Amino acid sequence: MKNSRTSHYRKRTSPPPVPSDIKRRKKRKRTINRLKQARNLSFLILILLGWTFLSKSCFSSSHNTVYVNPWAISENVYAYEPALDAKAAEYGISDYEDILLCIMQVESAGSGNDVMQASESLSLPLNTLNPEESIEQGVSFFASLLAKADRLGLDLSSVIQAYNYGSGFLDYVYENGGSYSFELAEEFSRIHSGNEKVEYVNEISSSKNGGYRWNYGNMFYVDLVNRYLQELQSQRDAEYQS
Repeated sequence: MKNSRTSHYRKRTSPPPVPSDIKRRKKRKRTINRLKQARNLSFLILILLGWTFLSKSCFSSSHNTVYVNPWAISENVYAYEPALDAKAAEYGISDYEDILLCIMQVESAGSGNDVMQASESLSLPLNTLNPEESIEQGVSFFASLLAKADRLGLDLSSVIQAYNYGSGFLDYVYENGGSYSFELAEEFSRIHSGNEKVEYVNEISSSKNGGYRWNYGNMFYVDLVNRYLQELQSQRDAEYQS
């Protein structure tokens, strides 16, 4: 006799899916796959659009960059050119007008009151003079240096460096060969600084010693003035030819 309980609890099995269920599952799977593909395609399009935008931005930035010449005379300095020229003519040194312009560029770039940084040559505190007084004293001091250099038989570079160091540099050059050199300017600064170095980084100093100077005046003064002078003369030549 069969056990009725065993028969009653016999394991039930799910009926096999009908064909319509299979079709619905396949259709759903295809729909899900299409959605995934569409999502991946949208993501790829967003990446491409972002890359295109960045590329155009970089291209535009590189072509819109304005080159600024670091050795060009500033507009502030050019504004003082008539006053400098007039004062140079008054002192009989009109041939040195461009050098005076470049000295002003190195000293102040035409900013502030003491545009020629000439207060100290009168034993006054820094920036005591106004622009008119500064130009008067700066040109007068440069003229006196030219006269002293002429008496000692020294060159123009010695005069330019002496504008920064003081007239004592002319005596130093005279006593050490009678001709300017960067080594003389460097040694003069080292002595008067008490061997104190300071960081000083620009195109010229970096190429010469890696970016420092002795802490007295500026031993690169002649190089700086001449670099501005070279650029100024190139500009004047270009204007003349045009």
